[in-house]
Amino acid sequence: MKLNLKSTIILLILNTILAFGQEINHSQVGSKPESKPNALKTDFNSYFHKKDSIFRLNIGKQYPKFKATSLDRQTIDEKKLVGKVTIINFWFKHCEPCVAEFDELCNLQHKFCKDSAFQFISFTSDSPQDAKESVAKFKLSFPVYPISRDECYRLNLNQGFPTTIIVDKAGKIVFLKSGGYLEKENIAQYIRKLEQIIEKELN
Repeated sequence: MKLNLKSTIILLILNTILAFGQEINHSQVGSKPESKPNALKTDFNSYFHKKDSIFRLNIGKQYPKFKATSLDRQTIDEKKLVGKVTIINFWFKHCEPCVAEFDELCNLQHKFCKDSAFQFISFTSDSPQDAKESVAKFKLSFPVYPISRDECYRLNLNQGFPTTIIVDKAGKIVFLKSGGYLEKENIAQYIRKLEQIIEKELN
């Protein structure tokens, strides 16, 4: 009798524990599919909304003041933007999307370089020595201006790498894009878009 009573009590305790455990697990499992995707979706929506807002807010604004010296000792500042359509690209050597678009950017520079109303400015956060090595390795045809990473972020409006900005003849921002591609087809399409904007601003 005592043994049966003890066994019954133990079984009741075990059943209670198991039931409690199952309730917790069902609650956890049930909450994940409902809350996590919604939260993730909200995060992505907020991110892209913020990005889009930053881009729209800066279109039409005067490009920030700056002064930089290229690898071949040529100086440039915001005053030299006036009267020219300028494409400004930000990169560093360990950024794969940055490097992936080098060839197409060189083609773009070659296409417009004979037009005196066009100029290409390439800012890198790499050291002058690293920048020289990249110029030689990737046969970069556009002028490269090594500046500090903080200055890169200031001038690319805190948009990371790669960032490309197009400034019109009045020195105002008409195009801004951050991020890049690794696929050649996507890069080519993107560069064609840049060329169309430049052609429009030159005419």
